[in-house]
Amino acid sequence: MATAGARISHGLNDVEWVANLADERGKGIGAALTWAATLAEPELPATLISSDDGRGVYERMGYLPMHRFTLWHRPPF
Repeated sequence: MATAGARISHGLNDVEWVANLADERGKGIGAALTWAATLAEPELPATLISSDDGRGVYERMGYLPMHRFTLWHRPPF
């Protein structure tokens, strides 16, 4: 099972919700769904936020890295 979606706003195609079950990775399913989301409005530039696991997939699709950050979370006590 995998998912990907697109949110079109302010002249930008924001590719979101990209996920694939671990045992389904490497079969091209996630990439295919990401292509569908990327091309939802093909005349617009597309952006996404990637995990380290997805970086190679997106680079092969022609996405270029712009910024890297780490998000921290502390659960409540």
